[in-house]
Amino acid sequence: MIKHNPFNTDRFEKIWLKYFKGSIPPVRFDFIKGVSFYKDSKLPLYINVGRNVTKGFYYTIEQEKIAKFSHVLLIRDVPTYFEVPEIKGVKGIKALRARQYNGYLTDLTKYPTFDDFLKDKYTSSNRNVLRRRSKGLAGSFDIKHQFYYGSIDAETYDLVMNKLHELLIKRFSQKQTEYHVLSKWDYFKELMYQMILEKEAHLYVIYDGEDPIGIYLSISFGDIISGAIPVFDTDYSKFGLGNILTVNLIKWCLENQIKIFDSSKGDYGEKDKISDLKYSFEYHILYSPKSLKSILVAKSLYFFFRTKQFLREKQLHSVYHDLKYRLRPKKSSKGTNVGPRYEFSEIDSVVFDMEGMQKIDINEEEFAFLRKMVYNFLYKTSDHINDVQIFKSSSADHYWIVGNKKMLHVEELKES
Repeated sequence: MIKHNPFNTDRFEKIWLKYFKGSIPPVRFDFIKGVSFYKDSKLPLYINVGRNVTKGFYYTIEQEKIAKFSHVLLIRDVPTYFEVPEIKGVKGIKALRARQYNGYLTDLTKYPTFDDFLKDKYTSSNRNVLRRRSKGLAGSFDIKHQFYYGSIDAETYDLVMNKLHELLIKRFSQKQTEYHVLSKWDYFKELMYQMILEKEAHLYVIYDGEDPIGIYLSISFGDIISGAIPVFDTDYSKFGLGNILTVNLIKWCLENQIKIFDSSKGDYGEKDKISDLKYSFEYHILYSPKSLKSILVAKSLYFFFRTKQFLREKQLHSVYHDLKYRLRPKKSSKGTNVGPRYEFSEIDSVVFDMEGMQKIDINEEEFAFLRKMVYNFLYKTSDHINDVQIFKSSSADHYWIVGNKKMLHVEELKES
């Protein structure tokens, strides 16, 4: 049973209704505890405040308070492991449950220590890879880790959230697909600050110097942590930054007596590997068995959501999101996979003729495209970023990445 749901607070309702429903007052029913609603503009239908931009609802029905009931209540995103009580046997109300998304969770009570978790979930060779990448990241950059939970100043919050926004745009431009959070960014940014202060949300940040390069935003349900938005700078992808984010967050959970790490929606990444249970998010449709209109609306909704799930299982939803991305107005091609191609030549020497060479800084936006090449070079050589120099030929698109013992020649390939 969920002791505290951050999506059932007056603060959450106020902010969500402000952004999506013009600050109308929420609708509550005496017989249902744990969720509030707003009225659909056309149908005898009440939809949960938050719709499908929460991490789950837990609710209960108090039968003695059910009065005349002739409409339909829709509650989205109820995780099956929340174990919401069945409606069977409750007079005056029936329920339909439409499965929608898969979710994954890890039962952390099974693991006395972080090492026990690693040994259970990763082979010896995979553990060695994780350690090597983490050590390499720390050796090549000025890395620090910060967990914000119950305290974060406004300036730091703005810095991290602005970087989170930037990295999400970059990541989903590379994937060439839509991400619903980006269209609701102002809402998310306002909501999460107070949630972090109230220990209803958790922000784990990996910094390179003062620059956030990996961020994992999670939601707290007391002794359950639900992963909400993980993202990292793909320029550092050779170091397995996504895996480092996940395992370090789980380590923090174990150290802080968190019982469940919920990877939430989506079948991607390491979720299947690190999880103990695959569960479902359901849409619950509550209706009156004595009202024909209520029955018709409820059955129609159920059929609609089941059809959506069928299409999702057939991967047709991916076609929809890809098409939606391609048809949207294009602001910039920055960050996409489309661009020049390069040829690389590794040289076991750092001696070369510097005449006609221009020393460049990859922190300047003009040379940002070189960052991933430089970081891949660091991964291989174990040099520190401060010991590497980058040069550009003044006469052609040739670049040299020069480390302590090796250098890499990079040449842009021209279209023939």
